[in-house]
Amino acid sequence: MGRTRWGAVVVAGVAVGLSGCSSAEVVAPTASASASPVGGLPSPMASPTKPPEWTDNSAAGANAAALWFVRDAYAYVRETNDAADWQALSTPDCEFCAGVAAEAVTQAAAGQVGREGSWQVAVTRTQELNPLAFSVLVDFDKPGTEVLRSDGSLVAMTEGSHGQVLLVLRREGPNWLLRAGQWFEDGTTVPTTAP
Repeated sequence: MGRTRWGAVVVAGVAVGLSGCSSAEVVAPTASASASPVGGLPSPMASPTKPPEWTDNSAAGANAAALWFVRDAYAYVRETNDAADWQALSTPDCEFCAGVAAEAVTQAAAGQVGREGSWQVAVTRTQELNPLAFSVLVDFDKPGTEVLRSDGSLVAMTEGSHGQVLLVLRREGPNWLLRAGQWFEDGTTVPTTAP
């Protein structure tokens, strides 16, 4: 899975020092696709609910937020082309975040949506950047994607993939905000500094 396939861009020049701790947490999805109406477009997943750990300012909160962004928020944007919440929880300088939102605009303009099954995700590395910012590496198994027209007809089908995504999250008020991100191929050695 290449980075360009996802329409995501990488924030350049965010230099941070990282100290390590690790986690191997696997979490099930918090929202799932609804049943498909006969002869029409399958209903999109419901707007994802933030995890209870979202209120935690520590690494546990950052880990939960990272899993939510990868597994739930990203899938919601892909299934609905609605990036309003995604953008509200992204910092203005997050090029990775802007790339996801731009992908939704392109897909909407083409009259298409994506439908995927449940992502399997696990945090494999968490590093504190400062008391309210963390770099979190998430390992994922992504199912195949059906790209559909508004009438439910199939445009394309992409294969599932396995890979990693490195996110930088910052706590601001009651929320975790996404500041940077980068997708990595399966088997790639992920650097210990943020993109």
